[in-house]
Amino acid sequence: MQSNLKQLSLADIYTDIDEYFQQDKPKLIKLFDQYIDLSELIPQSFINHYYASTGHPRDYKLSSMLTALIVKMILSVADISLLINILNLSSELKTLCGFSRVPNASQFSRLKIDFEADFLQFFNNLVDLTEPICKRLSPELAAILVADTTGIEGYVKENNPKAFDSVMRNTKKFSKNIPSFNAHSYACSQMPKESVANTDIKLSYINGHYCYSKKVALVTNGLGIIRHIDFYNSDNSIDIADTLSGAEHKDDYDSKSLIPVLNNFFSYHPDFKYIYFLGDAGFDALENYKYLYKDYNIIPIIPLNPRGSKGIGKPKINENGIPTCPSDNSLPMIFDGPSKEKGRSLRLKWLCPKSKKKTIKGKTTYILSCESPCTTSPCGRMHHTNVNDNYRLNTVIPRGSDKWIHLYKKRTIIERTNFMVKFPMGLGYTKLRNTVSLKVEVILAAITQQIVILIADKLDKKSHLLSIKSLIA
Repeated sequence: MQSNLKQLSLADIYTDIDEYFQQDKPKLIKLFDQYIDLSELIPQSFINHYYASTGHPRDYKLSSMLTALIVKMILSVADISLLINILNLSSELKTLCGFSRVPNASQFSRLKIDFEADFLQFFNNLVDLTEPICKRLSPELAAILVADTTGIEGYVKENNPKAFDSVMRNTKKFSKNIPSFNAHSYACSQMPKESVANTDIKLSYINGHYCYSKKVALVTNGLGIIRHIDFYNSDNSIDIADTLSGAEHKDDYDSKSLIPVLNNFFSYHPDFKYIYFLGDAGFDALENYKYLYKDYNIIPIIPLNPRGSKGIGKPKINENGIPTCPSDNSLPMIFDGPSKEKGRSLRLKWLCPKSKKKTIKGKTTYILSCESPCTTSPCGRMHHTNVNDNYRLNTVIPRGSDKWIHLYKKRTIIERTNFMVKFPMGLGYTKLRNTVSLKVEVILAAITQQIVILIADKLDKKSHLLSIKSLIA
């Protein structure tokens, strides 16, 4: 009788471990204990800085402190005091971390504040280690770069959701008879632009609501695995009160942040190569298209943003940047592929919407069904757009095409990564307000995700692995 069992693939293993991260954290901690030796992963520079920063021996090993912080992320513990209580109550976790006695809260806090750059270097080293694993997981998804911005709300008194909503409601109530009055701008002008406790925590529009947060840009691959974290801040040049809405303010920030963020990313990982970039309409800016396509040969998959399309300039171009029939703007022309002739730059070929290309007896023939054609050509009107003329409108993969839609649907993976960082890892309800501490918490969340990938790789290298559950039963 033939067995129904089959050896697990790396993708199957990663799926199972990711499920444990979401629903069965004790099993993930057991796998972490069995397969990860942090002392082998910590950069030597981090070790040197940690042990050289004081004139006396350290009370706790660096690997022990980092293990405790990773366990904190896995268990979704938002407060370091709660982690300390858990470690004091659990001899197993205390042994896992290598503690004979548990450090106090100030020791964890000083570690994060004193070694921010080393935490970032640790993360970037792990990204280099996990990149080949991602390519084995899915070469197609590993070749996709996805970016988005979010914010980590600080534990400050201004983060009372009722405060802004109350101002906004009253403003709309008193200005309802004045159509030209900008209620959003006025309401923002009545709110402090930054927190009194920390001026780095600013009034922001995050996930559909106003709050005071520290902005962060996340860059993932198509698997949703974080490749880069950036705290680029362009808010000094963008006043939220100068925009018509919070969403427009976020779009302005996104459009200006992409190039600096990716410049930093490629400076850390100059050998990384990608085929596609996926981003929402907030990244719709001509400079971003040119940067991606011309400088890095990455095909941008970004929808047009209505705020940047008012002066599009060509009356025969629709909202997706696709040429339309000269006689009927509601009929988009048909994409007929790229055309690159010797000595000429890349052009895109478009056919009349009422023309069909068929192969008859081995020859390509065009059949025109238009009753009043705008040209004497038997194949109907043809149009070429030059990618170099306008990187934003003349995209290599036309907006609205099946391939464009298929790729853009994958962008939602970064929304799930944002959610994972904020809730399963506890950053959504942190009680921190210090800038460096908030940054390191985000970096620790990304480090924890890389650890999950490394566990999957270790398991994949075990011979005849048929079930993860049997390993941790």
